[in-house]
Amino acid sequence: MIKKNSNKISGWIILDKKSGITSRQAISKISKIFKFNKIGHGGTLDPLATGVLPIAVGEATKLISFIQNKKKKYSFTIRWGEATDTDDSEGKIIKKSNSRPNKEEIQNALISFIGKIQQIPPNFSAIKIDGERSYNLARKNISVRHKPRQIEVHEFTLKKILNIDTAEFEVICGKGTYIRSLARDLAEKLNTKGHIIKLRRHFVGNFNEKDKIFIDFSEEIIHSPTFLEKIIPIEKVLDDIPALFLTKTEAMKLRQGQKIRLNSLNFKKNFIKEHPNYQEFETVYTVNDKKLVALIEIDDGLVKPKRIINY
Repeated sequence: MIKKNSNKISGWIILDKKSGITSRQAISKISKIFKFNKIGHGGTLDPLATGVLPIAVGEATKLISFIQNKKKKYSFTIRWGEATDTDDSEGKIIKKSNSRPNKEEIQNALISFIGKIQQIPPNFSAIKIDGERSYNLARKNISVRHKPRQIEVHEFTLKKILNIDTAEFEVICGKGTYIRSLARDLAEKLNTKGHIIKLRRHFVGNFNEKDKIFIDFSEEIIHSPTFLEKIIPIEKVLDDIPALFLTKTEAMKLRQGQKIRLNSLNFKKNFIKEHPNYQEFETVYTVNDKKLVALIEIDDGLVKPKRIINY
């Protein structure tokens, strides 16, 4: 059984979240089955949404901030003519419009949503206001008005007009983007109302649907010999930053919190040759014997540990 050794496992589980449960409920169920001491997720998915939900276990929880900053891809369907209080089909209808956009109008409107834009998060969101979640305030009918936040949309594409009332879209975006807000604002731009009726996330950074595993949350999963094979190494989330290789002695010093001079490192020449612009990176990760040792910064010739990984 996997459960006996769960606390020694560190890595990423790429869950294919089903609709109808929150991201927190998903990881709570996994934690209950496997008894992980440390667990967290790399970016909330709405209850309505399905798709890629990176779940960090063990020491991978120390790298959650890295995955949250990565690009994400979504596909979603908008229903025109109705606004809801949640900006998706789980809410109640609060406004209606008889206007329906055509293909040309939609494609022209999408242009204004590309790049760095300001977005107001939905009232039903996990943002805290004076210590309380926004969705809790909204459920109490307490008026909430979030301040606009800057987000970045890299791609926003109309994939298909299904019928006069619905259309499918794809978007690739950065951190902090609310797809429900995009749908709401696009509808407003088109002089109508709209809300999401279907939403799926296809990738988060390096994690995509090829990595996914569907869990039915039954105890039977702990007997599966293939489950451990689906756990992805911690360092995959760091693929886009430089790796500095260390000797066993150097790794021990870093794990003890010591600073090391870059010029004294055994593999410094290879590192500098491969990454001549290494000083431009805020963070570098270090490896010994194919295992992640620590996240470091290099400042004034010193290698300084920022986050130590303990296996």
